[in-house]
Amino acid sequence: MPAALLRHTTLFALLLVASCSDRQSETGATTDGSADSADDTTADGSDDASGSSDGEGSGEGSASMALPYAPETTWPFALRPLQASEDRRIIDDRGRDTLIRGVNVTSLGEYWQGVAGSPPTMETTPADWDEMAASGISVIRLVVHWSQLEPVRGEVSEAYLDRIDSYVRTAAEHGIYTVIDMHQDAYSAFIFTPEGEVCPEGSSPAKGWDGAPAWAVFTDGASTCITGDRNSSPAVRNAWNAFYDNRDGIRDRFVASWAAVAERFAGRPEVAGYDVLNEPEVSRPAALLGPLYNGLLRDAVAAIRAAESGAPFEHLIRVEPAIPAGDPSFGLVVPSRSAIGAEVTNIVSAPHNYAESIAIGGAALTIELTDQLYLNAAKTLRVPTWIGEYGFWDTSESTVAKVERYAADEDRRLLNGAWWQWRQPCGDPHSVGPTGDYEIIHLHGLACPGDRDLGPTEPLMRALRRGYVRSAPGRITSLANDLTTGGTIVTGDSGGQPGELIVWTPTSDATHAVTTEGLDTVRTFAVGSGRILVAEVTAPAGYRLEVARR
Repeated sequence: MPAALLRHTTLFALLLVASCSDRQSETGATTDGSADSADDTTADGSDDASGSSDGEGSGEGSASMALPYAPETTWPFALRPLQASEDRRIIDDRGRDTLIRGVNVTSLGEYWQGVAGSPPTMETTPADWDEMAASGISVIRLVVHWSQLEPVRGEVSEAYLDRIDSYVRTAAEHGIYTVIDMHQDAYSAFIFTPEGEVCPEGSSPAKGWDGAPAWAVFTDGASTCITGDRNSSPAVRNAWNAFYDNRDGIRDRFVASWAAVAERFAGRPEVAGYDVLNEPEVSRPAALLGPLYNGLLRDAVAAIRAAESGAPFEHLIRVEPAIPAGDPSFGLVVPSRSAIGAEVTNIVSAPHNYAESIAIGGAALTIELTDQLYLNAAKTLRVPTWIGEYGFWDTSESTVAKVERYAADEDRRLLNGAWWQWRQPCGDPHSVGPTGDYEIIHLHGLACPGDRDLGPTEPLMRALRRGYVRSAPGRITSLANDLTTGGTIVTGDSGGQPGELIVWTPTSDATHAVTTEGLDTVRTFAVGSGRILVAEVTAPAGYRLEVARR
């Protein structure tokens, strides 16, 4: 999530690509962020936009599976199980190209509380869920914490699993998938500088953050004072090293906690997958940490797969690069497909893109170039890309222009992702620091102190609400939006695969007309002030849908 460690995010994106040892030599990008002719990755990040998917369970005539569980919903369509295709797209079990776009939700997190009487999290209310659905959101990345999941060593909290389950079910009732994200920042909420402690010159007291339970924290009495990023203290570095080294079996317990989550949600199609570990830290030189981090991923993936082995499908598992936030000289650790297991399927690359959002020291990469770099890396790893976090936190003219550029590039490349975040309370560690009256600008604004609701941040929400394809037979070939008029143009290639095209648009029948080519029987389902369009694909190849102001 955004903080000092991500000041280097786009620089790390460059390193990520450079670290992929078997990347194709012709891959490149022009300085303006667009792909050059030697590697003009198509809009969905694949090489060929003309054919149907060759991914497992996809293609002409593929049959969807019978599900043992169907979430209750008044939505006009079911949330289908999601998979990763061989050509690096996210598809459903009917082989339809699928985009899942949404927001991060921190309501179930356990964060350090630095201000008495100011809780670091807020419940997601019925009004929030309704607004998410009415904004076209199709996924939440749900922050959960190991400290809540296993507060006592060896005892997984069924009560916490129930809370997660409640959010998953409520999201599904609103047509929203859930990605369950095992979150951390600076390793744990239980590492912070005690009040009154004086830090040495050149360092400063550290806030606590979030992640591991207290029993899994080994700092060896090292200083908690930071020299820059929140991961820069000796205490945090020691804690990470103890975790990677599996001291006292704590890494094994982390993996066992993941197994408990996977067992609870096995066979649940409304779960769009798991994010193994948010922004893992490189706490020693990459050459030394690489085998340990890849071993952690291998163990976690194996535990998840074993826990859901009796289910009719596998969930997507998202993996992130380990980032040297505390000491950039350590270098980046890129997940190794071979180390995780070359035979392992349904893996997704889930980096974060804060280019042009958080100040970058020594790098000036654009939003567009960072997206391209991530797609190049995923091409090497042979997996889809899902941007787990991105975001902007003011409404100045220059920032809104960046938001609109981000939206346009996400559409052009047919990327998926989740905005950080829906709402950030005054007691969230990110918010703690300012004094007096101030505002926290996220998709929903809050006035501090007191968490006074400022309502939706319209300049940001407008971009998030824009039209997109939720699922499409064959392949989506292009997506474009006009944020001023609310217009949307979608093209696809069915590859001879019949089925329903499902499109979100923030417009109404009264204001915007729908025209089609190669489609039939367009049905409209109103959702707030927007609508879901469901059309039957009749074309053997190309089709087109346009929403335009009357």
